[in-house]
Amino acid sequence: MHFVPWSRTARRITATAAVVVVSAVVLTGCSETGTGTSAGSAQDSNAPLLIWTDATRQPGFEAFQKANPSVKMKIETYDPTVLISKLQLFNQTGSGWPDVLFDPSPNDVAAFSSSTFNYAQDLTDLIPRDVQQGFGTVNGECTVGGKLYCLKNDIAQTVLWYDKTLMDQFGYTVPTTFDEYAALGKKVAAEHPGYLIGTAGFKFIYNDFLWSSGCPLQAVTGDKQVTINTKDPTCTRVADTLDPLIAAGVLSRSGPFDTDVIATAKEGKILMMPGASWYGDYVFKPAASYALPAGRLAAAPYMSWPGETKAYSGASGGGVYFVSKHSANLKGAAAVAQWMSTDPGFQATAPTYPAYGPAAEKWAAAKATDPFYATNPVPALQAQAQLINPADKYTEYVIDDPITATIVAKVKAGGTIASGLSDLQMQLEQLAKTKGYTVRTQ
Repeated sequence: MHFVPWSRTARRITATAAVVVVSAVVLTGCSETGTGTSAGSAQDSNAPLLIWTDATRQPGFEAFQKANPSVKMKIETYDPTVLISKLQLFNQTGSGWPDVLFDPSPNDVAAFSSSTFNYAQDLTDLIPRDVQQGFGTVNGECTVGGKLYCLKNDIAQTVLWYDKTLMDQFGYTVPTTFDEYAALGKKVAAEHPGYLIGTAGFKFIYNDFLWSSGCPLQAVTGDKQVTINTKDPTCTRVADTLDPLIAAGVLSRSGPFDTDVIATAKEGKILMMPGASWYGDYVFKPAASYALPAGRLAAAPYMSWPGETKAYSGASGGGVYFVSKHSANLKGAAAVAQWMSTDPGFQATAPTYPAYGPAAEKWAAAKATDPFYATNPVPALQAQAQLINPADKYTEYVIDDPITATIVAKVKAGGTIASGLSDLQMQLEQLAKTKGYTVRTQ
């Protein structure tokens, strides 16, 4: 299992107690709140809250509880691999749902908000409008049918990471478009063979390239309606751009966490790499990973595709907070989820880029002066935070496995992205239909 810091890796996060106290005011003012153990429970402001979290978020919930001792909370860590089966069991027995759930898989919003799972509470009227506005556009991923079903904890927007030392040494200019990226890649292949400008042999080929291009793989058009069309120009242009770079050897057939790419990185031969906002701290910096020396890495805003007016990116991660619609303490549960996702004292020390704008500013202040970076990476991260392509929405089917089984498999076996698109089309159509979707192909 490759390391992905936004989800299941445990790292301690501290919270500021002085700011936590503010949440006590929020909860004290709640008139109908409490825990929910069965559907349709009456609201009770003294009912306890059951919290399910990962180890990374656990200290935040504990800090909230310590600063608000009157709020009854039971905090439990859980195994995300059994989350689906647990919720299905609770639906059968009519009890057991966690009032607040941190979920490392944001794509679950489509399922948990559906009648099939009947779990996620509509938060539209439970979270103050000004707080919702503080998230900008990032909670669009939490919005289904115009209703807000979760709050994003962090985002993992794609940026262009590059080795500034090498770029200066080689006399290259950082590309701002994919045409420039492709042209520079061909130049690197001719002038500096063995150096890489990215990877194509991992499921993130969707996150970093297909999603950024707007390729309709899960373009939701209505309730249980989706468009899947790998023949769309926004899909084929990805293949047309990347396949020559793969053939030239500057775009690796491996993934960013594979041993050969790590070895290339340790040799100092990664010139550029499209990747999530957390790549700097958790891919390039660690000694066990790329171990890039301090003062070399920089981040640039993402490249735009031909004909596009905005340089959209995709995203690779970003957990969410759900509130159970079965809770007897809806307002209290919503207040806890709100604090966890927005508190600047807590989020400022988070391991990944906060989704809430004001908290992200606090987080960025520390990142801006980190000596590991050759230049301040924050402007690029901030630019892409509002430019995650809205073309695709989360669905009840997860596209990671089909991407891996088709495009990634073809690339790793010496083939092309283009040759995997038709297989991807068939697999996604079948998968969507098994989840009850009506599929359009144009």
